[in-house]
Amino acid sequence: MIKQMQFPPGSKLPSEEVLADEFDISRVTLRTALSLLKEDGVVQSIHGQGHFVTQSDGNGYQGIEVLESPVLKSLNTEITGREVYYHENKSSEFTDNLFGVHNLPYLTLNIWYQNNHRNIANNLSIVLPEIIEEFDVDLTDETQFVQFLEKDIYQKVVNSALTITVSDRPLTTFKRKFPKSPLLILMTEDLFGVNGSQIAQNKYYIPSSMFRTKLMRYPSEQGRN
Repeated sequence: MIKQMQFPPGSKLPSEEVLADEFDISRVTLRTALSLLKEDGVVQSIHGQGHFVTQSDGNGYQGIEVLESPVLKSLNTEITGREVYYHENKSSEFTDNLFGVHNLPYLTLNIWYQNNHRNIANNLSIVLPEIIEEFDVDLTDETQFVQFLEKDIYQKVVNSALTITVSDRPLTTFKRKFPKSPLLILMTEDLFGVNGSQIAQNKYYIPSSMFRTKLMRYPSEQGRN
C-alpha cells in the first residue's frame, strides 16, 4: 500500500488496532512487520503520535510526480547519448508575456536524447539569461548544460504545471530527425518560483511509439479522513 502511494511520504498510518483488523492478523505479527519496515527505513515511529511513512527524496517512486525532468521517466527505451545546443534570441511578444517582462532577450536550450545514435526525444527549454547567470552555467560545457536542465533548475522550482497532449508540429520543422512515428507526444512543463513568477518553459517531444509514463495518485487528505 505504501509502494502504491495509498500512504504517501510523510503520511500517518492507521492505528495498530485498525491495521491488525484490516489485515486480519495479531498485534504481535503487526508489530513485527512494523519493526521490519522501520529497519528498512520505510516507516518511523514518533512516541505518542504513531507510525509515519518516512519522507522520501522521490527515488523510490518511478513516476513523474517528482520535480525533475519528466522525460527521464517517460521513455520506454534506454538513453545512450545526448546532443546539446542553444541559441540566443531577441525579445518576442510570446516570451515577454510568458515571463512577465518587457522587451528582454531569451535563450532556447535543446537536448536531443539518443539511443544508439537514433533521436528518441527532444527537450526545448525557454529561459531568460538571468537564470543561466544565477546558476553560473557554462552552456558550452555539455555536462553542466545537461545537469542544469535535468536537475539543477528544479532547485529553484516551487511547483510546475505539466500538460500532456499530441503535438501538431510537423516532423519536418525539427532541426534533427525523429524515427518514423505516426504521432509525437508533447509534454509542456511550466516551472514556477517562490513568488509565482515563471522560471522556464520546457517542451518535451517524444514519438508515441517510445512514450510511456506513470503518475502515482492517492486520495486527498479529505478523502482519507
